[in-house]
Amino acid sequence: MIKPVTRDFVFKNFAAITSEIAEIQTAMFDDDPDYFLKDDDRQWYYDMHDAIALEAKKIKKYYSVISFDHTQITTFTDELSKKMVYLLNQLNIEEVVMIGHVKLEFVGNPDNKYKPFQKAIKSFAELTGEIKYDEALIVDMKSLPKLIEIAFWMERCDSSCPEFIYFSDVKERLAFYICKSGGVHIIEFDCDIVTDEVIEGLGMYFVKGRCEEKFSDSSKIEGRMSKR
Repeated sequence: MIKPVTRDFVFKNFAAITSEIAEIQTAMFDDDPDYFLKDDDRQWYYDMHDAIALEAKKIKKYYSVISFDHTQITTFTDELSKKMVYLLNQLNIEEVVMIGHVKLEFVGNPDNKYKPFQKAIKSFAELTGEIKYDEALIVDMKSLPKLIEIAFWMERCDSSCPEFIYFSDVKERLAFYICKSGGVHIIEFDCDIVTDEVIEGLGMYFVKGRCEEKFSDSSKIEGRMSKR
């Protein structure tokens, strides 16, 4: 099951991820009038930061990054999906909200012709009904693997998409996003449920320091482009 919902619906019903988004947007926001050459650009920037005016609930958060050894990018999302669905099932999580940290279209550069990216955004358009989708989705565990695959290729290949595409537990205990290097960045809300024992049982580990590129020896990511 994949259910489209608005970002406003998320902000009104899910305080934990709303708090995270509001904090990030507030930290990023630059209200310098000299930054904008056109009024349209200024309005677009304000619209993008759609949570800065919200009175976000203060929630204690715990941050960590988990990963596993897998260097074959063609099979990476299959393995990642299996591990993440198993983890969420272990934590009795049945649905998550998929939402970007700012209001941007999930597909920032549809003109990128890199085949894995094109496959991902085609699947995304089929699920949402349009390529220019900038709201949110509620996703069950059966549908989550497809969205994990899509989010990974978006983050890896499209530098114009939201930098953080969250999958947040509807019960508001944790959220995660996948970075371009394949690391899973976890946020736990007022709890500590992603333990060493749980992670080791999945064949995963906690990352110390920054995420490193593991699919290539090059510092340049194949297929990564920004919108021109």
